[in-house]
Amino acid sequence: MKKEIHKSLFLSILIFISGCNSDIFVEDFLPGEQMDVVLSETNNRKEINFKSDNWRLIDIVSFMDAPFTTRAYTLDGEPVSFPFGEKEPATVYFLSDFIDFRVEKRGGNKLQLTLNENLMNEDVTMLIKVGNDYKEQQIKLLLAPTSKYQIDSVVYDWEKFEINEGALNEMESLVVDNKNSSSPVTLTCYPFKKSTRKILFYNPAGYWDEQKFRRLLGATLPEIAIPDLVDSKPVLHNTKASFGIMEQELEAPLDKKLSVEVTVDAYDKRKILIFNEVERYSVPYKVYISNPKTGKKRFFTGELTSSRPTDYFILKTKVE
Repeated sequence: MKKEIHKSLFLSILIFISGCNSDIFVEDFLPGEQMDVVLSETNNRKEINFKSDNWRLIDIVSFMDAPFTTRAYTLDGEPVSFPFGEKEPATVYFLSDFIDFRVEKRGGNKLQLTLNENLMNEDVTMLIKVGNDYKEQQIKLLLAPTSKYQIDSVVYDWEKFEINEGALNEMESLVVDNKNSSSPVTLTCYPFKKSTRKILFYNPAGYWDEQKFRRLLGATLPEIAIPDLVDSKPVLHNTKASFGIMEQELEAPLDKKLSVEVTVDAYDKRKILIFNEVERYSVPYKVYISNPKTGKKRFFTGELTSSRPTDYFILKTKVE
């Protein structure tokens, strides 16, 4: 008799509690504790149908090594705070220089995931956390890399083109001590042996991040046409440099095997300095890029500097 009374009392308590708060008995939102989803450029959208509607979007966690921001809006486009309330429909945009991704809670039991861009050169793993006050579950998301940007055009500001001709770069130096000899000594120098054309892309607005360009434009960076000087005037021929590398060296059209004999007299000690005479110019540039898949556009501004050797000069200075 006592056992029957206890059973009745226990059932009554359960019925009373469940009647007061229907969310205590929580259904699984997902088929398991975690769901795995892969998004790519060709399969960039996934809609997940939950078993129930008593859940909210709690958090989005990223495992990439780049800063990002999250922005939340209602389905009508009004800004809202994140995380959302339970059963509240809204959209979260996950944005960085390299990621464009959004999560939309559409209605009571639907979650839509959309990938627009992943420029990280590798898969990006994210966790989307959903749940309520009693239970939390996760969606493990893999974002595959998407198409890179391409260069549309390069514009140089010719009105601000500046030329500096006749500058000298020291290429090599050595000391020849012939003080104890009664005969002159002659040595052979190669003034163009180490000669290269030096290119510098400078960004006055901030530091240069080569990794950023490789993410936007690809691991093999595209080349752009750069000016040459002909009769002290800039012209665009076939000379190109990789855009995205701040400092680089190009071959100089000089005879690297050219030899010059230098003589130091008897009972003399001299320092031999080998210079290259260089032409230098600087010009502001603007590079326009776009993504052929998304239609997004960006541009970069800065200053291009070129130093190209054109001749040589050898100096013999007396050393005591």
